[in-house]
Amino acid sequence: MVIGVIGGVGAGKSTVLETLEKKYGYRALKTDDIAKSFYVSGNPVFEKLKMLLGEDIEKEDGTVNIPAFAKKLYGDDKESIRKEVDGIVHPAVWDYVREQVMDSDGDVVVETALPNGTFLQMCDEVWAVVTKCDVRIERLMKTRGYTEKKARDMILSQIGDEEYSGMATFVIDNSGTPAEAIRAIDGHMSKNSI
Repeated sequence: MVIGVIGGVGAGKSTVLETLEKKYGYRALKTDDIAKSFYVSGNPVFEKLKMLLGEDIEKEDGTVNIPAFAKKLYGDDKESIRKEVDGIVHPAVWDYVREQVMDSDGDVVVETALPNGTFLQMCDEVWAVVTKCDVRIERLMKTRGYTEKKARDMILSQIGDEEYSGMATFVIDNSGTPAEAIRAIDGHMSKNSI
């Protein structure tokens, strides 16, 4: 069984992943973490990014210089460069995920904020985690130390809950407590014999 979990930043996808991992024995693949694992000297993805963005995105120890990398990607006039970076990173991430799913001998949950056709085709079910905007902002300020403006800007830069819900076979409203989200998961799992 392959479950895809989608939703925006601060929606609480980690609660869903943790529940599927710890309670139901799923192996979790987080596309953000996979992408970050490529950002080391010698990795073909990182080498292409250095050619595109410059050598200063690499620190002396061979790891990514996050502030330098982010500075080149975020801002009003950076959309075209972000698309070029996405064109390098995203195919590599999805190739890796596909390999991991095919090699897995158990159930897998794949989490992403950027669902695409490849992702949707590999999933048996797609779960959208939706959460009220003010709750998401509060979570991001508390857990990541973001300012309200940064949290709001990040949320607005992603697709909305309606679009995530439109791709989903199951929608979890995670505006309440983690216990409420877990009850919704348990109900869905038992009702569908997953």
